[in-house]
Amino acid sequence: MNSTWFRFSVLLISLVLLFVTSGCGMIADKDRIRIAKVNENYVTRGDLYRVLREMPDDERPAIRNKGDLLHVLNTYIDEQVKAPLVPVVEQQLGTGKELVPRQAAAQRFFAEHPDDNFEVMYQIQDPSAVDMTQAQLDMNKQEIELRIDRVLDKMKADAAVVYTAINAYKNKELAIDDSEFEQEYGFRKDSLKTLEWMKFRAIRFPADETDSERAAADVRRRLDAGETFEAVFNEMAAKKPGSVIESEIENNPGLERFRGFWMSASGAEKGTVLGPVFLPEYQVMVEVQGRVGSRNMPAAYLVLEVVDHKAERTLTLEEAKPKLAPTILVSKMMQRLREQNGVEIYEDKLPDPSLFVDRFGQSTVPM
Repeated sequence: MNSTWFRFSVLLISLVLLFVTSGCGMIADKDRIRIAKVNENYVTRGDLYRVLREMPDDERPAIRNKGDLLHVLNTYIDEQVKAPLVPVVEQQLGTGKELVPRQAAAQRFFAEHPDDNFEVMYQIQDPSAVDMTQAQLDMNKQEIELRIDRVLDKMKADAAVVYTAINAYKNKELAIDDSEFEQEYGFRKDSLKTLEWMKFRAIRFPADETDSERAAADVRRRLDAGETFEAVFNEMAAKKPGSVIESEIENNPGLERFRGFWMSASGAEKGTVLGPVFLPEYQVMVEVQGRVGSRNMPAAYLVLEVVDHKAERTLTLEEAKPKLAPTILVSKMMQRLREQNGVEIYEDKLPDPSLFVDRFGQSTVPM
């Protein structure tokens, strides 16, 4: 009886071990399934899982279908074929010239995460200001540095492709025909616009001076009572030359801080008098002794007259070509890089997207 039970136990354990090792082999074999090729190197499902695992949580996409997986795979392959261009372009630029300054990468990273306090955490020295120990603050700063490095690597790779594409165009190695311009214009026409533009002359009252808003209101009352803008402008220029300016401004929707100004000024035609309106600090281009530079203009309340005005409009195809060309050239260069690197994608070998979704419908990554 004991001998029979012992033989049965050994058989049972052997079967369990066989099942476990076979199962692990099946998992390992699936991880080794080839889904793409770059040069002579294959990209496997395991590589794709690793790419997704190593992404920061807030950058990892939801995987709901094979299209999502294909996008991740294509992005990964593009990074592989772009990266070798960076040292080549940096050598061409020469010593002392940066392809992309690290500060630019930091600014982009902070702009992409405005609600996470990364910029504040990155700059502070006293950990108690964010209710942390010094070790916790140092660890967070190190993580921020690593994420800025990721952004910098991507920006450098993109800049290297643009640089290479433009040089190829100049050397007539790449060309753009009219049909390609027309196709890209058709895709982007709605976003290709000249910004609303205004030239004005103004009497300005610096916001940091006492009663500046009241003084601006007094000038407006004089104009409403019948005095001409030119007469009041010349009077103020004679008394205090720095109190009057002539300048230009564009209605850039990306500059949030000028929204209040444009709520009052947008659409105003030549000869219109506006104000008082608040204009935040900005820079103007000035020429001094033949050299062009910029000058900071402090925030101020303005009473202004519109000298000239141009409404927003859609660019014509010819006007848009300089904006369209870089996108077309980069697309062509990426196609060339893929061909040079022998890129192949085996879309039918991509894993089942359901592996990436748990029973609550949340995107997951196989560990």
